Amino acid sequence: MPFDLSALRVLIKKIFPPKESILTVDTTGDGKVDSVQIRAFNVVMPFVMPEEIALRDIGMKDFNGRSFNLSEYGRIMLDGETINISNEIITPESLQKRFTVYHKGECFTFDEIMVGKFGGRTVALGDTINFLAKLEDEDLARFTLGKHSLIIDADNIFQLEITFELNEDNTSVRFDPNN
Repeated sequence: MPFDLSALRVLIKKIFPPKESILTVDTTGDGKVDSVQIRAFNVVMPFVMPEEIALRDIGMKDFNGRSFNLSEYGRIMLDGETINISNEIITPESLQKRFTVYHKGECFTFDEIMVGKFGGRTVALGDTINFLAKLEDEDLARFTLGKHSLIIDADNIFQLEITFELNEDNTSVRFDPNN
């Protein structure tokens, strides 16, 4: 029997509001956009982040950031075109600088999340979790004013599609880790 996922789509729009969830940001203060910020708003209920995260067959105890290849675990697409997350672009060393998560102003690197440092944190109703991704200039240039669709297709989770709109209020914004 097929499932009706329309309620899930409505919830996704509440968690990722189209005009508030995706921003192009300047993280260095030099006036140049260098990253994309994805805001997830907790609109459901308080929850605790899991202590252990596993990607495919890699658990936290087995995680080795030096040999991790992000592109083996999923893909990211903007308006139907893939954003390059291959090891030629995103090395294990740069993974720590390119992908970070912020909750209540505190920053967590990919390695820290994989070894459980983010685990056990309570995400209260009304809290935001901010995902910050430093992208290559050619990928950042695709984040133009107007409506877009971002698809995150990762192993172990369902495909997530976020529809969003970039306007003057959410482009070229100075990054604020508390917001």
